Order: sequence, then C-alpha cells, then structure tokens
Amino acid sequence: MATPSPLPDALESKIFTTREALSSGVGPSRLRARDIAHPFRGVNLVSDRQPTFVQRCRALMAVLPPGSFISHESAARLFDFPVRRGDARSIHVTVPAPYRAPRRRYVVGHRRSVLGDEWMRSVGFAHSTACRAWLELTGSSFTLDDAIIVGDYLVRPRETRRAYRPLATLDQLRTAAERSIDRRGAGRIARALDGIRERVDSPKETELRLLLLRAGCPELIVNEPFLDQWGRVIVQPDLRIRGFRITLDYEGDHHRTQRRQWMRDVRRFRQLAGAEIVGLRVVADDLEPPGVYEFLDEVQGELDRQGWTGRLRYRLS
Repeated sequence: MATPSPLPDALESKIFTTREALSSGVGPSRLRARDIAHPFRGVNLVSDRQPTFVQRCRALMAVLPPGSFISHESAARLFDFPVRRGDARSIHVTVPAPYRAPRRRYVVGHRRSVLGDEWMRSVGFAHSTACRAWLELTGSSFTLDDAIIVGDYLVRPRETRRAYRPLATLDQLRTAAERSIDRRGAGRIARALDGIRERVDSPKETELRLLLLRAGCPELIVNEPFLDQWGRVIVQPDLRIRGFRITLDYEGDHHRTQRRQWMRDVRRFRQLAGAEIVGLRVVADDLEPPGVYEFLDEVQGELDRQGWTGRLRYRLS
C-alpha cells in the first residue's frame, strides 16, 4: 500500500477544514487517505485512528460560528458527571443569537443568549462551566434525583492541580440559577438546590439519602462525626439520623474486595457497638426492589426501638 504524500506543514498537526486543505493545494484524493479522519463533514483530522470524544469536540468547533461552545450532555461528559443521558455519539453545542443552531449528523444544536462567564476554555476549546452544564441538564433532561446526585458531586471538594476544592460551590450554583436567562425547569432547579448537600463521597450515598427522605425518615446528617463525652471522634458515617443513635454507611464492592478497607470497616463497627450506636451497612441491592423493602424494615425496626412513632414507606423517585 502506497504511503500517503506529506501534507503541508500548516496542516500536518492540526484539525483543518476541507476548504483550508483545498486552498493549501491538497486535493480530494489525498483527503481520502487512511491517515486522515473525518469527524464531521468538511472537517479533517490527521489520525489513522477513530477520533476521541475530545478530538471530535475540537473538530466541530472548527466549523461553528464565533462565541459557540460545547454544552449540555457533552459538557457534562467533560466534567465526568456521574449521571449520563442521551446518545453518547452526539455532541451538544450552543451557539449565540443571532446564529442558527447547527444541523449535522451526531450534533445537537442549541441557540441561547448567554452571559460571558457561563462558559470557559479548557482542553483546547470552549465549553459550558460546571454550573451552566448542571443548569442546562436540570432544566431539560435530568430528573430531580439526577440533579441532586450531580449537585452533590459538584460541591464535593476534590484534589486539583491548584488546590483542594469543588468543581462548583453551592453558592455558585445558586447564583448561576438566579442570573440565568433561560428559565426552563426553574421549579426543578429550585428544589434540587434545596436538596444538595456538601461532603457527600459518592452518588450511591446520595441515592441512599434521597431514598430514606422519600420514605419519610427523620432528618439525615451527612458525614458529620459522632463525638464521645470528651469531644473525640468515635466515627464519621456517611449518614446519621438526627436525634437517634443510628448511622448508615453505603458500601461499594471495594469494601468487600480490598483487605485494608475491610479491616477499617471491622474496626469502625466495633467502635460503634462499644458506643451503643447502631451502624447499618447498606449495599446496592438495598436501594431498589425487592431488597429495599427488607432494608426499610430494618431501619424502621431500629427507629422503633429508639422511640420513633412514624412509619417508613417506599416511594419511587
């Protein structure tokens, strides 16, 4: 098989349009060579492999009007939101008025009036900020539970190159909602903001909290330690029920497979027993039928023993 002829230096290591190639003297037959990918019609990429998601985003931006940015589900993918909706092959993009939303295969176009601080630039192109991506999806495709799960994920501090900080603070989410020109889903956004909690370590912990609250459980406290009479930390559970000596910890599969984690769990629950605190261990099967009924019965029993007079009832989200 013949080796493709070299491309001009200006095109060798970049994304380029077919118009740029033709104006540089590159003919249509060269553009069909095996070392050039075509993520979208009229856009070319020097690569003999299937373009990555980020490369496809960069390629699409090359043919969009000024002020456009990657948005919605595609921006959520860049921030690794724990909830995904829509076709993973499609790229969502927002263009500013008065431009028309693009219509291409595997492209979902949106046209909005936006504020300048609602988008940012990283990985080589512009995209929605974490706050705006959350608003875009909460106002359209997210359920209320989805919005709270992602909100918890965004406000949890994490280690970055610059500092230990969240992708967005709760105040930033509230401010973005107040300033947003797009008012779709305003009621769901307001309810989600009320339900978001900081210091949540995983989406499953959020699911557990929402399940219990829908069932009618008393107030739940997130990742706050139990202290002994001298102010020392006994244990810091995922959740504890205010007014009761009951904690709940969600245990993913690593609690079973990682020896060090398993040993920490044994010590933790030994400490709970010594302090006369009931520690309930929760697994994935407890969050949905049929396991959820047995799980709620267990929580109900512990609440009853500590004097609660209410009743838990499983309710779908």
